[in-house]
Parts: sequence; structure tokens; C-alpha cells
Amino acid sequence: DKDSTGYKKISLIDEYGLRMSYNMAAETRPWSDLSMRIRLKLTKSYTFSMNAQFATYAYEIDEKGNVRVGDKTEYSQGRFGRFQGMSQNISYTFNNQTFKNWFGKDKSKDNDSEDDEELDYEENEDGNSNLDPEMRKAKRGAKGDKKGSTVDEDGYLKFTMPWSFSVSYGVTMRENTSGKFNVKRMRYPYKLTHTMNFSGNIRISQGWNINFTSGYDFNFKKLSMTTASLSRDLHCFSMSASVVLSPYTSYNFTFAANSSTLADALKWKKQSSYSSNLEWY
Repeated sequence: DKDSTGYKKISLIDEYGLRMSYNMAAETRPWSDLSMRIRLKLTKSYTFSMNAQFATYAYEIDEKGNVRVGDKTEYSQGRFGRFQGMSQNISYTFNNQTFKNWFGKDKSKDNDSEDDEELDYEENEDGNSNLDPEMRKAKRGAKGDKKGSTVDEDGYLKFTMPWSFSVSYGVTMRENTSGKFNVKRMRYPYKLTHTMNFSGNIRISQGWNINFTSGYDFNFKKLSMTTASLSRDLHCFSMSASVVLSPYTSYNFTFAANSSTLADALKWKKQSSYSSNLEWY
């Protein structure tokens, strides 16, 4: 509270939860598995999330030598729930301000503070330092809102092209029931799966937006489903066109009213599917 910038809220644990239920109508195995989840939002652009699941009932081997889930719980045998697997994901988002924050200082805040100091100096010179706050606010508004203006000092439209690029990497660990069963530990081996996804958005001008999503499949060692879309806000109507590039090619074009009550009546849609679409390349 002694900082000149005021309070700063820091999220240590954004979400943490445990879930387990009991089915009173079930004759066997009434307890559900235990699921756990946690999400840490360390910064505005960096998020870490993890989910894990623990089975309540232990494995057993029947008279034919097959492995099955029994009626005895892991807890009754002095063990914690059987770890079935977990999934964790790390994501980061880049945008216009990312590199400015990394390698340089954002001068817009300094310019705003300099403008405020200039206005304060002019008011004090005029002997109006005791003006009512509303009058001071009106006087500042008469000077011009430089922060919210879309025109630069030369009278030209300011060039802005907001963009964002998100990258996420995930690791999943699951029981490999097709693997060899360990009779001593009464456990199946675990299998790791890696996934990576990325998406982006760019607004080339007022009302025009371009989006794309894709990923990398580590199992097949190639790009996963890749889509790209272009949308245009036409005030009362909106137009959007999307294309699926890989691995299944298709397109979708929509022209519809923005009003929810008229969207179903006033619209035109043209699309294709992979089964009826021709190969583009």
C-alpha cells in the first residue's frame, strides 16, 4: 500500500479442485474415481494447468487369469487411489505489447503522465488549483483526449494492427492397458503423449479479422488439423469465410445478420465437406 502505483493483485492458485462422488443406488463399486485439477496463472500471458485422476478400486486377476477391476478399494489395502494418468498444459500468448515489455519501455504511459503534468502546471499558473474536480475534468476534456484519439498529431489516422499468437504444449500420461501387466505391483505401464497447438489472430483494419489454428502431431510427425478464417463486420451483418487446409480440405462461407432474432432467417451459407469435396492439391 506504500507503493505509489497502489495495490497489485497476484494470483497464486487460479483454480484448485477435487471431485469424488458416491452412488447410493449402485450395488457394486459405488465410489467414483478421484479427479484433481489445478490452474496457475503466473502472468497475464502465461498459464499452467494440470489434471490428474486416481482410480478408487484395485485390479484383480480372475480364475481365467484375466485382469479386471475388482470390488475392493485401493484404500482398503493401505494404498492411495491408483494413479490412472495426468495431463498438463503450458500456454503463452504473444501480442503487440509483449516485445515492448521485454526489450523496451512503453512510452505511452510516460506521454500520458507528461500531459497530465502539463495540464496541472497550466491550471496552477492560472490560479485555478482549487477548481472543483468536475470542472478540472471538463477543462482537461477540452484540451483533447490524446489517449483515446485515433488520429495522430499530423491529422492522419493512427496505424494500428492488433495481433496475438498463442502457443500451448501439453503432456499426457495414461495407463497403457495394451501393455504388459505387472502382477507384483498390480499395475499397467504408463504411456506419454505430447501435443502442441498454436493459434493466432490479427486485425488488419477496423472490422477485418484473420484467425488461424493448427498444431503438431508428435505421433505422426506432421501438422494436425489446420484452419484459417477471415471475417468482416458489416455493422448489421457479418461475413465470414473459413478453410480447413489439413488434413481434410473443406470450406465454409456465411453471410448473416448480427441480430440473434434474425440470424436464422437472414443468412446465406455455403459449405463443403471432406466426403464431397475435391482434392485441391
